[in-house]
Amino acid sequence: MNFYKKYKWLAPMQLFIAALLLARMLRTHTIMFAFIPWNLLLTAIPLYLSYRLNKTTDKRMQWAYLATWLLFFPNAMYIITDIFHLKERPDVPQWYDLLILFSAAISGVIMGFLSLQNVELFLRRNIGYKLVPWAVLSFFILCGYGIYLGRYLRWNSWDIIAQPISLLLDVKQDVLHPVRNNQCWMLSGLFGVWLHVLYRYFKKFSYKEPLF
Repeated sequence: MNFYKKYKWLAPMQLFIAALLLARMLRTHTIMFAFIPWNLLLTAIPLYLSYRLNKTTDKRMQWAYLATWLLFFPNAMYIITDIFHLKERPDVPQWYDLLILFSAAISGVIMGFLSLQNVELFLRRNIGYKLVPWAVLSFFILCGYGIYLGRYLRWNSWDIIAQPISLLLDVKQDVLHPVRNNQCWMLSGLFGVWLHVLYRYFKKFSYKEPLF
């Protein structure tokens, strides 16, 4: 089963969001929320990487996929913060924009959770069951920190390659001065715990293990 066939059931939500965006653009003659398709594409990257992770048998490639997945995983949750863009605007009811933003956020979270299920499957085979829950919690805390870096410091996942020194200097400041940067760690911790709880609910209503 290839990637498209496995996850084609996600397509209706993407088409629904696209239709909402197209109708909005035709109505307002603006490209407001044009960033949403790009953000949704970024949420699909960790899902694809996690799929490839369980398809390859090359150990080096597996760990490379895992590292790259961790780099892009926060994008799937970052899309939640696009709700910050919600406000009253002319020509379009506020509830309509809420529907667009909320639909995109839900879609991103679902794809992120699906990708994490795939990663869990890999980790259970390679590091053992006992360590997996701690790894998952760590992923979510790092994800919360990634949301902070993206939303407030405006860093992107690819900046680890494009601007590694500047990015690491910002991270260094957060680590060395946690009290001064308490908002950073409050956001990272609270978002991380919230996502972790939400993920546990998600798993209750999904397959215990991804099917390949």
